[in-house]
Amino acid sequence: MSYPGTMKVVKTYEADFNGVSGKWQSFIVVFEGNLHFPLYLDKFRPMNKKKIVVKLGTNSMTKEDGTLDQELIKDLVRQIAALKENFDVLLVTSGAMGCGRSIIKKKLDYDEVTTRQVYAVVGQVRLMELYANLFGEHGRVVAQMLATKEDFTNRSHILNTKNCIDSLFHEEIIPVMNENDFVCIEELMFTDNDELALMVSKMIFADTLIILSNVDGVYDSEKKVISEVAADEMMPRSIVSSEKSSFGKGGMQNKFTVAQMAAKNGTTVFITNSKEENVITRICNGETVGTKFLPLKA
Repeated sequence: MSYPGTMKVVKTYEADFNGVSGKWQSFIVVFEGNLHFPLYLDKFRPMNKKKIVVKLGTNSMTKEDGTLDQELIKDLVRQIAALKENFDVLLVTSGAMGCGRSIIKKKLDYDEVTTRQVYAVVGQVRLMELYANLFGEHGRVVAQMLATKEDFTNRSHILNTKNCIDSLFHEEIIPVMNENDFVCIEELMFTDNDELALMVSKMIFADTLIILSNVDGVYDSEKKVISEVAADEMMPRSIVSSEKSSFGKGGMQNKFTVAQMAAKNGTTVFITNSKEENVITRICNGETVGTKFLPLKA
């Protein structure tokens, strides 16, 4: 059934449904003529499910030659797929350009933006095919979401995006999000997918953000991993001069900044190595792997 109006949540309350504690939401339909019609929907969600954003960067999912490390991706997919009972997971992924390079296999003679667009839009198809097949082996369904900065600054876009993500979670579908390179001009581009992961974490009020990298975490001046960082702690001098990654757009400075911004919003953040054994599983089980950014208490 469809309604010619805007649906708004007017009440969220705790309830017990078939012995499981959870949240119900009541809605109201607002018509153009200010006529209000109450509508109650069975949008039931277990309260104990936590929201996690996993960000998989270019260097954390590729080999030295820039091609995808499919065995590594397969293992990370296995870990995410196994979180079904207690977590809603959104995956922010890079890798489209790497896929595109492996398909086109020649140097393109265009400007930087056009070259990026061609590689990315060709590679995005192959990337999503890979995720669909790998998650499908575990009985999980994925959904492709391509975003621009406008989706997080325009109120209508924000509401539509959040509603879509919530609905996917409700159906136990895993959103796989990447930047929409096809329509991205410079002013609409994210700094990198770390920034995209930050924005979507804030949008869905994520409990945890896991930033997977090709390093073990944030290093101190002696090249040892810093275990914990406060949300308002100064950036260590050891990473101020660090360079960005070879294939990706970001670097440790940006990751540190993004992690602190998310932590100030109440999200626990980890910067860690994608090659660490069972890294996602261990973090979700309460272990600190890599560098943990402590959330700011309200």
